[in-house]
Amino acid sequence: MKRILYFTGYRMVAQEWSGHKLLSSVYFEPDDQGLDLFAAYLRSFRNEPVRLLVDLIEEEFRQISIPLLRGSDRQAILKRNYAKYFRTSEYRFSISQSVEKKIRKEEKVLIMGLTNQYLLEPWLNIVEDTRTPLSGILSLPLVSEAYIKELKSEHRAVILVSQQVPSNLRQSVFIDGKLILSRLVPIASFYQGDYAADVLRDIESTQRYLISQRIVERAETVAVHILTNKRHFDKLLTRCEKESYFDFTIHEINDLLAREKIDVNDEQDFSSGLYCYLASKKISVNHYAQAKERRYFMHHRAGLVLRAASIALVALGLSIAMASTVKGLLYSNSIAETKLIEQKYKSKYNQLSENYIDSTTSTTNMQHVVQTVDTLRNNYLQGPEDMLATISGDVSIFSDIRIKKLDWFVANFSDVETAADVEWGKPRQRRRTSTANSDRNRPKPQPGYFEIAQVEGEFLNFDGNYRYALSAVDDLEKTMNESGKYFSVEITKRPLDIESDKRMSGDASNKSGTRKETAEVAFRVVREVQKSE
Repeated sequence: MKRILYFTGYRMVAQEWSGHKLLSSVYFEPDDQGLDLFAAYLRSFRNEPVRLLVDLIEEEFRQISIPLLRGSDRQAILKRNYAKYFRTSEYRFSISQSVEKKIRKEEKVLIMGLTNQYLLEPWLNIVEDTRTPLSGILSLPLVSEAYIKELKSEHRAVILVSQQVPSNLRQSVFIDGKLILSRLVPIASFYQGDYAADVLRDIESTQRYLISQRIVERAETVAVHILTNKRHFDKLLTRCEKESYFDFTIHEINDLLAREKIDVNDEQDFSSGLYCYLASKKISVNHYAQAKERRYFMHHRAGLVLRAASIALVALGLSIAMASTVKGLLYSNSIAETKLIEQKYKSKYNQLSENYIDSTTSTTNMQHVVQTVDTLRNNYLQGPEDMLATISGDVSIFSDIRIKKLDWFVANFSDVETAADVEWGKPRQRRRTSTANSDRNRPKPQPGYFEIAQVEGEFLNFDGNYRYALSAVDDLEKTMNESGKYFSVEITKRPLDIESDKRMSGDASNKSGTRKETAEVAFRVVREVQKSE
């Protein structure tokens, strides 16, 4: 609910609005009894905020041009103009309307003020004594500026004529939708006399003033919108049709209220209901109220903020409590489920412990082994077929040699002897010690991925010619080394061991002549593994 105090210079009207509906109107006369009733009325609604709408003949408007400034310089210029036009009043207000660029940038400002501030004093004293939150003091002509767009005039200059009390006629002038002046002139023919003629005479007087001040051109058509009641509607319509200097539009106030969906109980003779409704729709506006007069409103607003913050904190606390409760329930369920899982895994662990096989391989070594196997499987050769074919091709040159056995494996060092010696976990440099002369020509061991084959064979139909067999073995070693297919080739067993540190043994009896001679050979082939294409 919005409460609007409407003051016309004589008596105070208190209206209560709920949305578009006027709930009640209470009138207070400017005597002792009326002031006492006004104080009782303000106390009755427990310090709820109000706003004061004024429609006074003692209100003046002036449009001035000042240099385009900001901050303290602009305030100093405005204070000088306040002192010039409203020296004896504290109720002053200014609003920027436009910026024009001439020789220098200038700002057009509308300054307005009350020339007789003592009219409001007894009413504002009661507002102060009752600690009523006053949100602001609003000027009726400036409030009507927001409504001028609803009239949708095609002309630059618009005069809005309305009557809020029987004795005064309000004329507000708008240029390009901006209020530049407003006049409240006495009129005595509302109930008796030629009302239409008096209204037209006052409008023509306003037009002459606008032309003299060069606000409008002499030949320019001015739009005039008149808000009137049913009593004067036909008379004004007939009289205005005879005038050609203005573009007249007559609005019957009750039809206008119905068009705007403003619900009032009784038929209206004046336009005050429309302006009070417009004032009630303003969210937060103030034209004339001083800081001292609005302090209780600021207290009221701070109280609302604190109340909202308290509600928010309570809601936050409740939400946190509810969330904690839900988490506690979920946690309890999780504990029960975890215990069941724990029992299940303990049972499985006990079953596995019975079949536990000890292993000295660490987790890190196993991880390296898995990574190495994945690397070999994805990027390198998949089997020994290629190496077998290569070795068979080289051995086939020597038709006397037949392959009996071949052991193939993959290692991470070139000098690994057997598959059991491969250490995938933490590869390190390996060293072999040998006194054989062939070790001097062997390539230096290095890490990587290598295919290693241990090959064993024998000479077919060997007739005891060891010299030939040794020569064939040397030729085989030389041929394979020079082919460039292998990282290294090493003869590990010859038909006859002729090294200086070896002993020769045999049977010198006659039985030896009947035993069949054999010549065996073994060699070790190392080839670096290449990535698969």
